[in-house]
Amino acid sequence: MSEENQSQHVCVIGLGNMGSALAEALLANGHRVTVWNRTNSKCAPLSDLGAETADTAVDAVNASDTVVICVLDDEGSREILSSAGMDAALHGKTLIQLTTLEPSAAQAESKWMQERAVRYLEGAILGFPADVRSGTVAMAFSGAKETFDSAQNVINSLAGSAPHVGEQPGKASLAALVVYAQYYGITFACLHTAALAKAAGIPVRLLLELTGGKDNWQHMGGVMDQYLEMVERADYSTSEATLEVDAGDYDMFVRLSRDLGVDPAHHQVIDGVLSEALAQGWGNKAIPAICEVLSPSSKATNPTAAS
Repeated sequence: MSEENQSQHVCVIGLGNMGSALAEALLANGHRVTVWNRTNSKCAPLSDLGAETADTAVDAVNASDTVVICVLDDEGSREILSSAGMDAALHGKTLIQLTTLEPSAAQAESKWMQERAVRYLEGAILGFPADVRSGTVAMAFSGAKETFDSAQNVINSLAGSAPHVGEQPGKASLAALVVYAQYYGITFACLHTAALAKAAGIPVRLLLELTGGKDNWQHMGGVMDQYLEMVERADYSTSEATLEVDAGDYDMFVRLSRDLGVDPAHHQVIDGVLSEALAQGWGNKAIPAICEVLSPSSKATNPTAAS
């Protein structure tokens, strides 16, 4: 068995809902696990599952080959990682940082770890504790590719999908922020629709039926994948509905919102972007071409400039 496939002694620092799920996943995959948490009582359920409990964070790191830390925030992480004796304990080891960090904080921490000869990986968790326990959670990682490759046995125990998004510190945090921006955008659109339905006297419980139910949501997910592929190729050619068709009557959604007493700002922003896309000459392309209006930095050719 190669080193990458062997179980390791891993410590998990921080046993909130997510940290506890991480420790459980490691135990379930055959790793020897030492846990530490400020509130010692949180260690007991994991101890019952076979984890060892350390008296201090430094003791946990000293006992382990790989360190996983997942605490509330950057301040809490810095306080633990700068505690007395931690420099020596971390020296030469791999630290997998799964605390939610700002990209700038991850960059600073990576430099700090490099100065102390610590192999550093920044990870961003894109899911919930239940997803970790089921083995389906996605995580993005950044840091030295060599470190990422050597930590595969631990990473594969934690995540169902774990792409390496780059060596640049902070890249995993950036990737996560982009994904969560998508999540909140979809969520806001869904809830704005619910507000319109309530104002129109349409029972919210009928929305799924009116929109096609779960099958339609899955279909829309496939459509979004196709849109992202078009953006990746910077090719918005279409034989179906064009952006001009989509934009033609969009202002009626603004009027509808106003008439129903629902804040129209959501649709006003979209209407403005669609109008700008038409002005720039994207009208005969598919609707993903609005990406070029929002962030005109790809290799796509602006139709107006090309004419």
